Order: sequence, then structure tokens, then C-alpha cells
Amino acid sequence: MKQSIFILSILLLTIQGVSAQKTEVEGKKYQRSSLHNVLVVGDSFNNSDLVSKAYQAWPFPDKYNDHRIELNSFNRVDYDLTEEERAQFGLTKSGASKLLVGAASDATAGIITDNSEVKYEIDKFVKAKKLPFELVSKWFALDQFYQDDYNPFKLIKERGAYSASDQEKNVASTTIRGNAELENNGKNLIKDTFVVFTKMNFVTNEPIALVIKQQSDAAANELSGLPRELALKASQKIYEKTKEGYTVWTTAWLYRLDWTDEYFTKFKKLFGSKRSGEDVDLSTLDINFEFIGKEKATSLITFSLKEKRTEEQIIELATIRNLDKVYIKLQKSYDVFKTKSPIKIEDGKIYSKIGMKEGLEGGESFEVLEEMWDSKTNDITYKKIATIKVDKSQVWDNRFGANEENEQEYDKTLFKGKAKNLSTGMLIRQIK
Repeated sequence: MKQSIFILSILLLTIQGVSAQKTEVEGKKYQRSSLHNVLVVGDSFNNSDLVSKAYQAWPFPDKYNDHRIELNSFNRVDYDLTEEERAQFGLTKSGASKLLVGAASDATAGIITDNSEVKYEIDKFVKAKKLPFELVSKWFALDQFYQDDYNPFKLIKERGAYSASDQEKNVASTTIRGNAELENNGKNLIKDTFVVFTKMNFVTNEPIALVIKQQSDAAANELSGLPRELALKASQKIYEKTKEGYTVWTTAWLYRLDWTDEYFTKFKKLFGSKRSGEDVDLSTLDINFEFIGKEKATSLITFSLKEKRTEEQIIELATIRNLDKVYIKLQKSYDVFKTKSPIKIEDGKIYSKIGMKEGLEGGESFEVLEEMWDSKTNDITYKKIATIKVDKSQVWDNRFGANEENEQEYDKTLFKGKAKNLSTGMLIRQIK
């Protein structure tokens, strides 16, 4: 009986949330993926303290819901692989070196860092700290379980916003909508919870430039006469130009919460039993992550901005922009991690509050989406209604520190396309 009351309370809370949000979300709020991030530390490198400080100052990506929890960093030393684990994963010391060489995108990667074991260390950390469950715990505010005003679905209601213009046509009653929203919120919202593990490195450019010069010189010395002299001069010129300053290297591993109907059913059962007074440990819900993939990004620091900024400020600028850069690469590589952004129609023109921070240069294509409610699948779907392109004449520079470099004439990016059948609040998503 008590469990039935529990299920009924879910429905009532969800229905109330839907009704209360209708006016608020129209054209303003939309469903986003949720994001937590973890910094992987332990490697020693120059200015590591400044790089870590810059990471802490990095503005959280505003196209995701902030799902950060206290488990936001770990030291590799604490999760170092045993020899047995290395053998299990085929990562003997010689094997790890081979993997590194094989994964290197250029001749300098090997002298920068060895990331061949990091994913396995991440997996050890995830398992030891039950990180997937901790993210589920935040969804249902389990740390407030014994409070008198405990509402396990407050966050789900807040993030379950919708603005589908045709929803009323597709659903006959609020009650049906409420039941359907329960399934949608409990499944898709939570499933679209991501974690990005980030490992950073900061290296002096001179050794890397020297390696490149040595390779260029070797190639030049295979020539003779004037071509050889010109090639050697070009090699020296490139070396002189690139040896100054530093390079920020960022590697990011992307995971997604493996939240399925099966886990949702198990959780409801455990939660209902605990609400009924039984001694139940909710953390026994053995949920895991799905590994999506990884990306790398680099940013060169030449201190050319030194007249306006201190060395620490330049390191901060480069580190933060490089973090944005690796997120852009993750989004472009993995559709499931792509973000959506609302458009605004002004004087017959199409705008959106995205720009260079999101990797825009001009000419990129976006599909315009309209949110639709599918009563058959009990889910919000997206219908493509148009394609628009970034107008290179007005690409907003919204990168970190951009306002200090140049005065901004505008705070949004212009798109080329027909605005006639579009309306403010529709969403756009970049096409590969």
C-alpha cells in the first residue's frame, strides 16, 4: 500500500511540475544534458599549480545542467594499476609504451605524457567511489532523505522543462501527460547525465620545437644544393618562431550514466522499501557508466599578450580556452554529447547566443528543431524544420577573456536562413 502511495506521489509531483512550468518555460527553458566533471591529477609539470588554478576558474559550460558533486578530482597515485591489472589489460610497461607510440598523433606526443593507463585508473576511481550512484543520488536528493520537507523529484521537475508548441494537440489530458512525463523524466533526463574526466599537461615548447627541427633537418639533408639550403633555413625559422613559450595539453574522457528502465525499476523498489521504513541501503544499486570516447586538444602560449597580461593571466587564458576546445571536439565527435541552443528572431533575422567559444568560425550548418511530444513513446522528440548557416560577418567572440582583447560590437551570432517559419525559442543543433 505504501509503495502504491509512493508511485502516486511521483505522478502528482510530476503533473504539478508540468502545470507550474508551462508559462515559465515558453521559449526560454529546454531540456539539456546534465554534466559533472573530474580533474585527473598526479603528473608533475611546470606551472601545474597555475594550470590547476585556471581549471578551477573555468566557467562551467552553460549549455548543460550543472550536476557537479564533491567527487571532482582524484590523484592517479591513489589508483595506480597493479602488475596483475596491467597484465589483465595488456598494459605491461613495454606494452604501454607501444600503445603510446601507436596513439601518438605526431612525433612529439611521446615526450609529453603517457596516458595509456589513465582510463583504467579512472575506472578504478569510479568503482571505488561509486560515482554513478552518487550522480543518481543527486538527482533524487538522497542526502535530504530524512528531512520533513523532502521532495525527491524537485530537480527532475526543474530540469524537465518543455516548450513544445504542438504538445496540447498531441496529448488529450494533463493526467496522461503526467504519467508520460514520469517515464520521460525518470529515464531520459537521468540517462543524459555525463561525466568528463580531464587530465592536463603544460610543457615547454623548446624541446618539442627541437624535435620537429631535427626531423625537418634530417629531411632537408636528403636534398642537395640550393633546395637543401632553403629547407634548412625554413627549418631554423620555424624553430625560432615556435621554441618560445609553452603548450597546454588537455585529454578528456567522456562517460555517460548507464540509466535504463531496469535500473529505474530497481531504484523505485529500493526507494519505496526505504520510505516504508525498511533498513535499505540504496547504494546497493550497482549502476555503472557507459564509456563514450576521448579527445585531445592543445593550445600554444607564446606570451605575445604580455603587454596586457601577466604570465599567470596568460596561462589562465590559454588553459580555459583549451578546456573549451576539448569540449568542442567531444561534441563534434559524439552526437549524444552535442548541445542544443535556442534561437532568437529579431527584425526578420536569426540569432543565437553561441559563438567562438563553441568553435564557430562561419559557414557551419545547424538544423533547426521544434520540440514535439510523442504520445506513443511517452517522450519529447525533435522535428527538423529548417537548416541555417553561421554568417561569418557576425560571429560572436564569447571566448574567455575576449572582452579584454577587443570591444564586442554584438553579443550573439547571426545565421543565414529563412526566418519566416521560425520563431524565438526553437532549438538549433550543429550538423557534422
